[in-house]
Amino acid sequence: MARQVRRGAVAALAAALLATGAACGDGSDASSPIAELTPPPVATEEATPSPAGSGPVYVLSGELCKKADQSPLADLYPKEEAKPLVNTERLCITHRTSGEKGIDLTIDAEVLRDESMAKLFVETGRRLAKRPYTDVTGAGADAHWSGDKDDVKLTSYNGNLVLEVEASVNAADGLPPDIVQRLVKVAAGTYQRLAP
Repeated sequence: MARQVRRGAVAALAAALLATGAACGDGSDASSPIAELTPPPVATEEATPSPAGSGPVYVLSGELCKKADQSPLADLYPKEEAKPLVNTERLCITHRTSGEKGIDLTIDAEVLRDESMAKLFVETGRRLAKRPYTDVTGAGADAHWSGDKDDVKLTSYNGNLVLEVEASVNAADGLPPDIVQRLVKVAAGTYQRLAP
């Protein structure tokens, strides 16, 4: 399975990102390697960003795979594996299939101290991004995605919660052309379902 290893604790990553401090450019690039995946997503009402400091305060519990909104992928990949690879309160790694094709879905939910920390975490990640990224709307605050034809990751925050939603496939299957819009809907629906 592609990219099945968690990237480490948020505190360690945030510390590393802040310690390096050097900006690597804004990462935006109009010549993205997957230009065919860049149509703007349909704006949704879910997870509209709140003014700074006034967002919801999330507290997570239970299994994330059961709470996350996977419905935007269900029409293309209706069958979810019976037992996800990882299913904790903050991390869901699962595999969905349709016939011979499959997709790996990773949802990483990180609760930070407050909204300002979530904002700082996402902004620092954008500044130090190694892959070009593209801004999107409808999936929380500061939403952006990066990726290629086999792997796309969407990052955003709402209140004190940072969500990273990633879809990956093997090269033969390929990602659907509207994967960005689908991940936006996964993030927006997940924010709504996890809301306090």
